[in-house]
Amino acid sequence: MELLIKAIIGGIIIATVSTIGGRYPTVGAFVLGIPLATFVSFVFMHYAGVDIQTLKTLSIQTVYFVLISLSFFPIFVYMISTYGFWTSMLVSATVTGSLMMVLFKYFQ
Repeated sequence: MELLIKAIIGGIIIATVSTIGGRYPTVGAFVLGIPLATFVSFVFMHYAGVDIQTLKTLSIQTVYFVLISLSFFPIFVYMISTYGFWTSMLVSATVTGSLMMVLFKYFQ
């Protein structure tokens, strides 16, 4: 049941951004920029009894992964006019994913 609730909340966030973002890009970006998924996840983790140290570690490491994930956007914006949507998505996701894997190995 908990997984279903999480899936519904995530779906609502995605549907909201994709619906609003097509018409009002700034509002879509604002909604996407709000860490709603993080907030909801932390609430569920708290009620599941996750200890404070785990929440602290998760929070600190999330900052690093968010900073790495921001590399996706300038690459995508730079490439989309010249190379098209799918090539830009693929290259941006590949570079960002590679950087994330390097960071992931550092944390282990």
